[in-house]
Amino acid sequence: MTKHNPKDSLQADLEALAEVFEAEDREDRRKDSQRRRDGLPEPERDIRAFDGFADGGAAPRG
Repeated sequence: MTKHNPKDSLQADLEALAEVFEAEDREDRRKDSQRRRDGLPEPERDIRAFDGFADGGAAPRG
């Protein structure tokens, strides 16, 4: 197993980013739970895909 230097700035940045993602996920779960408790419908989702991407093609580069 690889040991990381605790002063490694990249590792620290990744751990800080992971904490932000975890906090956002907790907030999203909390909001979803509250919405369900309030008996509200699930919000409509706006899902978009690039032409050619969702049907197995390549994503545009630009």
